[in-house]
Amino acid sequence: MKEPGLEGAELAHGAAQADARQVFLAFPAHVAVLDESGVILLVNRAWSDYAAANGGDPGCGVAVGVNYLDVCRLASRDDAVARQALDGLESVLSGARAHFAMEYPCDSPTQQSWFAMSVDALDPSLPMGAVVSHQDISARKKAELALAESEQRYRAVFDLAAVGMAEISADGRWLRANSALARIAGRTEADLLSKTVRDITHEEDIDADAAYLEVLHAGGAESCVMEKRLIRPDGASVWTETALSCLRGQGGAVASLIAVVNDISDRKLAEARQMTMMRELAHRGKNLLAVVQSVAQRSLADARPLPEAREALDGRLRALAATYGVLTDESFDGAPLEVVLGGELAAFGARAHVEGPNFVLTVKAAQTFGLIAHELATNAAKYGALSNAQGSLEVRWAVEPGENGAQLVFDWRERGGPPCCPPARKGFGAMILSRIAAAEFDCQPELSYASEGFRYRLAAPCERIGVVAPVSPVRRKLKSDATRALYDQWSRLRGPIGELPKLAHFDWSRFAATGVLTLASVLANGEIRFAEIGRALVAELEAARAPAALDGEELVRVYRRCAEKADACHEYLRFDFGDGDPLSFERLLVPFSATGGGKTTHVVGLALFDGSARARQSSGVG
Repeated sequence: MKEPGLEGAELAHGAAQADARQVFLAFPAHVAVLDESGVILLVNRAWSDYAAANGGDPGCGVAVGVNYLDVCRLASRDDAVARQALDGLESVLSGARAHFAMEYPCDSPTQQSWFAMSVDALDPSLPMGAVVSHQDISARKKAELALAESEQRYRAVFDLAAVGMAEISADGRWLRANSALARIAGRTEADLLSKTVRDITHEEDIDADAAYLEVLHAGGAESCVMEKRLIRPDGASVWTETALSCLRGQGGAVASLIAVVNDISDRKLAEARQMTMMRELAHRGKNLLAVVQSVAQRSLADARPLPEAREALDGRLRALAATYGVLTDESFDGAPLEVVLGGELAAFGARAHVEGPNFVLTVKAAQTFGLIAHELATNAAKYGALSNAQGSLEVRWAVEPGENGAQLVFDWRERGGPPCCPPARKGFGAMILSRIAAAEFDCQPELSYASEGFRYRLAAPCERIGVVAPVSPVRRKLKSDATRALYDQWSRLRGPIGELPKLAHFDWSRFAATGVLTLASVLANGEIRFAEIGRALVAELEAARAPAALDGEELVRVYRRCAEKADACHEYLRFDFGDGDPLSFERLLVPFSATGGGKTTHVVGLALFDGSARARQSSGVG
């Protein structure tokens, strides 16, 4: 007879075991119980289902009665992960440790999966067996991999971006910055991260910067764009366009800021130049209107017939226009005296001999000197040495020492013309040559009506009229106006200590229309890569059957030589084919830098040739 209550206890115990078994079978993890030798004693439903889904017969391989250690040993022959699992399982079954865990990939025929394996001793103090579980962690691992891939893409974008990028803390500390931002700020990344945004912001921009940040912190905006200056370690400032975006934490407070920073120094410089030019144009426009008004009043006030006065006025206005054309070509940096004279004397060819150093008139002096040159040339053509076939003109100028410093001595001499005598009536033209020139240049012009011919001479202080511009050997060799204009623009763009001009500042419009402008990129390995701007030269040279010296390999060689010298290179070649139509070829190459430093990154070439009759005949053009 059983003791009282024993039967109930047994029933309760059995029920508890049944409940525990049902819980065990229902575990979502794949669970098996092993004895101390590794034989599977019990598995749950998830273990059996996974085995059936991936191995076929659940009664084979990893079923109850199978030695799980043998299964792991078999798998570990060619699998390092399986060897790691085997080592951990053996260490728990032998009592060397109470717990072992690892994560591993386990791809099924249908999908990629990851599992977390856990082995726990049934009794940590005795080698009695273990519970082995495999938990499917595929969802977590896929999320982790996706996050890692996203972070890798972000890091690549962040680190390799051409613009500056940074993360800034809510209190304005730099948390991380890419190399582009460090380059813009002129600092190392470590130095930048030791500063706050305020530390490297120009003092005049601090208040505006703080106002933008206050708006972001207050929730008035999620992003903003500002233009501000950063201070480099050497004290120089760099203009930037900074876009800030908020990263908010719980409660909506700003946790950090993402900054995208662009260097806009070149744009700001261009804007400043444009504004200066606009003010300069407005100022010079007013001056020009005043000059035109004065010229018109004086020209029409002379006691001369209206047609004659109209002709004089027209000529003087054309002279002013020509002078302004020269000033425009020279970006209002002044006008070469030789060019101002050349516009008036070009029609007379070799009869007008002009000689003097490269002297650049100031903008104001150029206006007056243009009128002087026009009056002298007009009088010479109407009444003087250029009014007949025998006369000639000699114009010389030089810079000589004077009482109050250097002075320009300008000498105009006519010979071989009709008998010379002073005019019976002195009009506005005579006033330009005498009184206006005297007042403008602080000198006393000399007008001589000698029997051998008219002579005009003035000695003006250089500080009132202009300066001598040194001419480089390359500039002196140039033959055409186009190559001289290209060289002069390139020379003006160079830095104060000879830095190469920035390609972005080069004005293409003046040369691209000629069809013979070529741009070459100089790659880091020295390779020359051409980008053709105009096609006329290639077509014309082919039509003219130019010699092989102008072929592709030669072109690469001369462009590379210019890049290595980092200086202008000039060539002038003349080919005589024996058909009465020789071909002359002129080429000017000038180096540029993308950043304005000393390393050549681009070469611009302008090539011109004379011998178009050959090209027209070869191409069938009359």
